[in-house]
Amino acid sequence: MKILLIGGTGVLSTDIRELSIKKGYEVYILNRGKSKNKNTNDKVKFIKGDIRRVEQLKETFKDSYFDVIIDFLSFSGKGIKDTLEIFNNKCDQYIFISSATAYRKTKKGEKITENYELSNPNWEYARGKKECEEFLKINYEKTGQKYTIVRPYVTYSDTRIPFAIIPHEKQWTLAQRILNGKPIVLWDNGQATCTLTSTKDFAVGMIGLFKNEKAYNEAFHITTDYTLTWYEALQCIGKALGKEVIVANIPTEYIIKNMPDVKGVLLGDKGLDREFDNTKIKSVVPNYDAQIKFEDGIKSTIEFYKNNKFMQDIDYGWDARIDNLIYKYNKKNPNFIDNFNPKSITNEFNTNQTIKDKIIYYMYKNDFSYLCCQLLLKIKRFLRKCKESNKKENKIVFLRG
Repeated sequence: MKILLIGGTGVLSTDIRELSIKKGYEVYILNRGKSKNKNTNDKVKFIKGDIRRVEQLKETFKDSYFDVIIDFLSFSGKGIKDTLEIFNNKCDQYIFISSATAYRKTKKGEKITENYELSNPNWEYARGKKECEEFLKINYEKTGQKYTIVRPYVTYSDTRIPFAIIPHEKQWTLAQRILNGKPIVLWDNGQATCTLTSTKDFAVGMIGLFKNEKAYNEAFHITTDYTLTWYEALQCIGKALGKEVIVANIPTEYIIKNMPDVKGVLLGDKGLDREFDNTKIKSVVPNYDAQIKFEDGIKSTIEFYKNNKFMQDIDYGWDARIDNLIYKYNKKNPNFIDNFNPKSITNEFNTNQTIKDKIIYYMYKNDFSYLCCQLLLKIKRFLRKCKESNKKENKIVFLRG
């Protein structure tokens, strides 16, 4: 079987890639070649390309055909429309990785089925995934391209520690805070129910859908049946680290007021109760049986981080923002953490800090200097886009000339 992964080096795709190779499938990966993933397999065939360069990739794949194409990189209706312009009728089955965050809000104890309404107004990411799903159906009616929609919820792996208020990269920062006895921010006492699925389990369900006629033009979520609260999940992380977690319980409203960038992930995702009915995936993939409990799976994650020093980078800017959040909340609610001394909040994680690390920490710990840093970053990104745009215009002029 010939498989193409669009993306293919991320957390979710790694175990899919490895299990596919183990089954003897021919695996191709399309990406820009900029990933720092150090766990790629020599048996994978890489195709370097930017999915946004549609005309270029149409030429690259003009004579190609795959049994299955898996799209990890479409996040909007326009994005998937452009991608399908390249890959329509280039495969037997186009699998789109959507998200279970797209489902409407549910009550505690209510198990979500695939028939639930897709409606999540609080998170742009979820709305974008819904747009993609809607376009897939329209595209099938026009072109006949068979598709399968997969909606994962929160997954974790050897290289991902699942939590809401955590850096997107350098996730060891959360673990290091625990090890150093620094408080961990938990929203609304961590009582929201979560479903945390190992990517090893997820990969089994995913590969069971490959060229499976029962999966054509259908949607599935692939999750574990085990649920726990975010408070319990945090305790599992602490136990895996061998350290008691100091919890800073702060209301969601206060968190998003001071850290507006986490508003979507809290109100539209990890602040909601999420439990799933996996009857549909089990009926189509009989060998799918997600049995890895989080308390066991997270031990493997922590062990991997400990054995791979390159994974233990610290995000000092993020750490400073968390310290600032806790410090400000403590001023309004003194002693909200038992035996807490605000002076204990420092940036002294280890002796390997550089001067740059210390500067970043202190710049991000102050609200005003943090906003100044963000403004400078926006200006820098804007100038970079302008530069790239000028290069493209000059190239077009040259070609026309």
